[in-house]
Amino acid sequence: MQYPVPVTILTGFLGAGKTSLLNQLIKQNMDKKLVVLENEFGDVSIDSELVFKGNNELFEISNGCICCSMSGEFNEVLAKLIQEIPVFDHLVVESTGIADPSSVAAAFVGDQIIQSHFKLDGVICLVDAQNVLSQLKEREEVRKQLAFSDVIVVNKVDLIDAEELMTVVATIKKINPYASLVNSLHGEQEELNLLSLSAYSPKKVEQGFRFFPMGMQIKHEEVVSQSFVFDQPLDLLKFRHWLNVLLVIQGQSFYRVKGVLNFAGLDERHIVQSVMNNASYTLGSDWEEGMVRTSKIVFIGKNLRRDLLEKGLKNCYADFSFV
Repeated sequence: MQYPVPVTILTGFLGAGKTSLLNQLIKQNMDKKLVVLENEFGDVSIDSELVFKGNNELFEISNGCICCSMSGEFNEVLAKLIQEIPVFDHLVVESTGIADPSSVAAAFVGDQIIQSHFKLDGVICLVDAQNVLSQLKEREEVRKQLAFSDVIVVNKVDLIDAEELMTVVATIKKINPYASLVNSLHGEQEELNLLSLSAYSPKKVEQGFRFFPMGMQIKHEEVVSQSFVFDQPLDLLKFRHWLNVLLVIQGQSFYRVKGVLNFAGLDERHIVQSVMNNASYTLGSDWEEGMVRTSKIVFIGKNLRRDLLEKGLKNCYADFSFV
């Protein structure tokens, strides 16, 4: 087994069809050794009886959501995987319908020991096309799941007409304009390889920003995405301090932050990503000689004020730039 092992987090509200999608992923990747970590809400396992196992390993966490026991049982299961499963190619974590996926993802971003063994490949959110609009009005978990995800699979599209589907897609794009959207029937789709997203890799983040809508505010009720584009170089120390303080003080308001940034005196693009209050910085490609070094950053969260974010970013501008 080659470390770090890629990890896919599968989220979605109750009844969206996550188990059907999980079964499809397993059957589509019979050439891979998958370990599936299922999270059961309650003492009695139900979903695990419905999962097609093939030659794969199925682990369960019961007695509550993963996000309620991150420092305990979940980390222990990850340690057990490393110790007891000698060879596997991919880890799939299916969270409960009421789980906050950022809490699950935080273990793979904020813990250095876990990072040495696992790398987050992407977060997939499955939604019930027929019920997602009503769920969005009633449950904050649904908004968080959509806002945090890299790919959103709109399931059960056969149960609504074309006009309703357009409304569903438009609403989802207001919540998360940066995620890829695909439609599915019974959790089945052929458009994307969901186990090969590389959504957190520096190269993929760089490529994605070429197509993201930038320099604007997009809002759906309380969920807001604020994106900024600017040519002034940033001071690395100022920016790290500002973002760290921001996430510590207001971490619950920020669902996702990602950016491709130009720091004064440094030749490479820097990729910043945050999960909850954990911010990570990785090196991207070199800036091309003679080109304008444009920074791009997006914040997705709850009731985010554009004026305050803009002021904070401007306070991080470098006093001068190096030639």
